[in-house]
Amino acid sequence: MIKLKSFQKPLPKKGSDEKELRYVLSLVSSGTLTMKEVVDFACLHTGMQPTMVKAAVESCFQIVNHHLSLGYRVNLGDIGTFYPSISSKAVESNTEAGLAQLNKMTVRFRPNTELVEKLEKAEKEMLGVYKLYDADKKFYVEVGTKPIEENGDNGNNSTQGGTDNGSTGGGDFVG
Repeated sequence: MIKLKSFQKPLPKKGSDEKELRYVLSLVSSGTLTMKEVVDFACLHTGMQPTMVKAAVESCFQIVNHHLSLGYRVNLGDIGTFYPSISSKAVESNTEAGLAQLNKMTVRFRPNTELVEKLEKAEKEMLGVYKLYDADKKFYVEVGTKPIEENGDNGNNSTQGGTDNGSTGGGDFVG
């Protein structure tokens, strides 16, 4: 389940250089899988021995790393494509161009369309309790997992409870 929370962020006002605090959503990490957990999960689904799965996964990573370092794009089918990318300083003429203008090299990832669609269709849950209002500040719906307690804990660490399965009404989050 994808977990989301609301937080305040200074954003530009429409038609102005000024900024105002607005509420935006942020994805809350569900954690990080270790290599052992990935291998164990693959073993459960394939019936293969852990040593064989680990060797295959590590070999795949070595191949991806090697080919990325040579400038190749590496397409991993249902997952997506890894590719090398650079950022550089601009210069006035081609005669000035050279390695000195290179800022950094990075690896980027472009997910496959099917992976993006799965993420968009994933079940989502709001953490905390927020009242959602429409543009006229009319109360629309209450979502969340835990009411705000008197000690100031707004329940953002809770993962139990209800979810918002309806429309957001197009309004702003007000905490």
